[in-house]
Amino acid sequence: MSGILILGVGNTLAGDDGVGVEVARALEGNAGLPPGTEVIPAGSDLLRCADAMRDRRLVVVIDAIMGEDPPGTVELFEGDLRVLEERQGHAHHLSVPQALELLRAVGGVLEGTEVIVAGVSVGEVHTGPHLTEGLAERVPGIAEEIAALVRKRHERGGTSFG
Repeated sequence: MSGILILGVGNTLAGDDGVGVEVARALEGNAGLPPGTEVIPAGSDLLRCADAMRDRRLVVVIDAIMGEDPPGTVELFEGDLRVLEERQGHAHHLSVPQALELLRAVGGVLEGTEVIVAGVSVGEVHTGPHLTEGLAERVPGIAEEIAALVRKRHERGGTSFG
């Protein structure tokens, strides 16, 4: 198993749905991430990242979720990701949980890999290339929150956050 991979997913042409990509962009080159951490702003096709996910110790996927929480609130999901289905609405043709399940089933891409989805609450999904103002202001803080979680996981060397 090699290092850690952070994937930012979402449609950058659908407003707040692109928050995962924007957070990943904010994390690129972050000197505070553990050595061996790779960051990819993956866009809306998680499946194209299959090779990058192979043989990783930890994969963190950052994606938009709908909910009651204020925009920019981060919620972690591990294990059975089906609970995410209702929180992601219909923003994806193939949801993140469905794509991850497919990758587990096909060729063991995620075999032995801890997968965590960091869901970021969004206010609205609209047509347009920009995040809403309040969410855009939260991107640096969200990026640092994700970086802190990854550092904590790396320092522990364990298999889960907590």
